[in-house]
Amino acid sequence: MSNPLVCQIIGGVLALFFIFLLVMCWKTWRVLHILSALFVFAAACTFLAFASMVLKTHAAWRKPYETHKVAIEKQEVEQIKLLQGDLSAVQQGEESIRSARAKLNDEVLDRGRVWRECTPMAAVNPVTFKVRTVPASQPQGQASEPSGIAERMLLYVFAEKESKDGWKVPGYYLGEYAVTEATDTEVTVTSLLPLDPDQIQRIQQGGATWALYEVMPVDSHEAFAEMDATERRLVGMSKDALAEYFPNVFNWPPEQYDKFLDAFARFNRDVTDEDSPDDTWVLIKFLRKHSIPVDSDTPQSLLEGEARYFDSSGRALEARLRRGDDGNVTFEVGDSGFFDLDTANALIDDGVCEKVRPVYRRQLHDYARFFRETYYRHRELDESILRQRRDTEILVGLKNNVAAQAAAKQAEMDKLASDLVGFRTELNEITGYTQALTAKWEESRGRLSELYRRNLELSAELTQIQMQLADEINRRTAPAAAPTPPPAAPPPAATSPAATDAPSEPATP
Repeated sequence: MSNPLVCQIIGGVLALFFIFLLVMCWKTWRVLHILSALFVFAAACTFLAFASMVLKTHAAWRKPYETHKVAIEKQEVEQIKLLQGDLSAVQQGEESIRSARAKLNDEVLDRGRVWRECTPMAAVNPVTFKVRTVPASQPQGQASEPSGIAERMLLYVFAEKESKDGWKVPGYYLGEYAVTEATDTEVTVTSLLPLDPDQIQRIQQGGATWALYEVMPVDSHEAFAEMDATERRLVGMSKDALAEYFPNVFNWPPEQYDKFLDAFARFNRDVTDEDSPDDTWVLIKFLRKHSIPVDSDTPQSLLEGEARYFDSSGRALEARLRRGDDGNVTFEVGDSGFFDLDTANALIDDGVCEKVRPVYRRQLHDYARFFRETYYRHRELDESILRQRRDTEILVGLKNNVAAQAAAKQAEMDKLASDLVGFRTELNEITGYTQALTAKWEESRGRLSELYRRNLELSAELTQIQMQLADEINRRTAPAAAPTPPPAAPPPAATSPAATDAPSEPATP
């Protein structure tokens, strides 16, 4: 009966038999009864045709339905397992979307929100810019969601570039900005620190989208590490792989660039004699069971009070970072781990573990603080350079003045030297003339001395004559007068050697 041809033949025979009956009943039935029977027969045939088609369709889709129903039930079970894991298992042995999302949340816990592929629209002034927060890759006409950026937020802005995999990644740091105006799709940001010439050049070049970070990206060792299959631990990437992440965009000398890559490539590798204690960690092996508390006694959420992840002792405050249970990490005998030098030495001294070997780990950087300190350091250096330039200009001016004075003094010395030659010539002439005058003076002095002595002799002789004349007069007049007193003795003649040194003027007799 499943053969369509047999069904059609039977249907045709029944139709002919029904027509034969109507013809036989024509003489006894009325026209209305005959037409009604004809219409009922036509309707039954139509219903039968549609019923056959429905039955055929149902039969055709029944098997796919059963197949897809089983597949759907299986996929629903698989979906629940992928989403939440095996609900019948006490300890989950496979990863699920929920556990992967939890791990993702742990990884981006300290990253904050990020707005990628933002488009700078216009520069209000040299340090203020309007930025469209709708992703540049979003199709036109598609409704955009509010960015969630509010006024007075701090944003760290990076110019994006294409990675080798075709993803937009941060390529150049453009500075720290504060949001002055914000809408659902646009923000106005102002730089908190003056932009350096390289940042200004990058912004003016244009053509690149911006990435806005709510939190400055955090430095980590694991971001540039890979699993060592031999030792089964993370170690630094090779320098060739690191060069893809850190191209030499500043054209450093090869030695400096190689030293920079070496700080990342040597992660968890052997230390050298040049490494400082701050860069030295120790791989230790536990000799007995030991527990270390990692959760703080006062849990705190980042939404409450001061935003901190750890307390002063390094234990977790944030709920998502807390280990839970008793808040301790327990190491069994034979477990190993990396600890800083001070902690490792304390555990070794207590006999808890033994030293396996020291390894190198570079110190992590707080980039937000690093950029601020770098700016302030640059400003100090600029001010120092300005002071040095000012002092240099003063010294150069003083040097020029001294040089001018030296030139003037040299010119004066040249003139004085020329005068000295004349003076020496005149001195020679005057010396000769003086010597001549001195000789003449000596001659005159000798003559005057001789005259002076002669005058003294004549004066003594004249005095002797006067005395003799006086005696003669007194002798002649004595008889005529009373006796007179004896005459005074004549003064002695000046015959001492000092008389020859008397002044050249003749003495008055």
